[in-house]
Amino acid sequence: MIRMHNLPENIKEALKPYYNKDEKPDVFPAKFSFKGELYYYFTFAPAAEQVILRNDGSAPYFEEIKEEALLANNFNVCIEKFVHIGAGWATANRLGNYENYKNILTQIKRKLGPFPEDVQKAYDVVKHVPDIIIENQHQIVDAVKKADELWKVASDIELVTDQDEEKMESYLVEMIQAQVRQNDIQMKTDEERRIISEFVSLKKWVNLHAFILSIRLRPFDKYMFSRNHEDADEWAELRDMALYSNRKAEEVKDHHLVFDSLRNPRLKSEGI
Repeated sequence: MIRMHNLPENIKEALKPYYNKDEKPDVFPAKFSFKGELYYYFTFAPAAEQVILRNDGSAPYFEEIKEEALLANNFNVCIEKFVHIGAGWATANRLGNYENYKNILTQIKRKLGPFPEDVQKAYDVVKHVPDIIIENQHQIVDAVKKADELWKVASDIELVTDQDEEKMESYLVEMIQAQVRQNDIQMKTDEERRIISEFVSLKKWVNLHAFILSIRLRPFDKYMFSRNHEDADEWAELRDMALYSNRKAEEVKDHHLVFDSLRNPRLKSEGI
């Protein structure tokens, strides 16, 4: 793994003009390989800016390095999202929670059925929710695992290729879409879940099983995604963006943010 302390001396010297004494330079733990050339990728905390150096320490002009900058930035952003978001999603006890929810629904039917017609219709919808969430949780865990394995290999051999960037991006999309599907099925079944919970609650004072099941339902009533969620009003747009939009096309809109933060020298005769 490449770190600042084990960089070649010529690379350390070549880097010095690109940061000041109030900044702490850091190097991406692997070189980037693009179109037959190798590059180092540096950041300068607390500044949100970067510089890219060739393997020999020379700094390519900004105009020459745009594609490489996008590749390096996107790979780095993907890793950050897996570390700061994906790891939490993967380790959340959703598998256990929704196996429990599945058991609660089974017990409701067994102990409190047969249902009135409206409750039966609601139950027929809600009974599929746990399996959908469990299936997508497995996909989240799998995507995080694949991303972690790819990063371990890349850091061990100290090399990231454009193919690696494409794979890492695809794993991120898999993870996000699975999370969105989990939230979406909760949102779509909000009303049916309410009907089930109210039915159980109405019986809890005359049926011990209903009382116990009502208590077991409370965490799900409180925490499952619903129309009362802070993002509910924008949910359709958020869902469609995650599931159906062209991510690469969306990224193009933010290219200027990557370019503006790059410290590589500019050709005086050309603009950004």
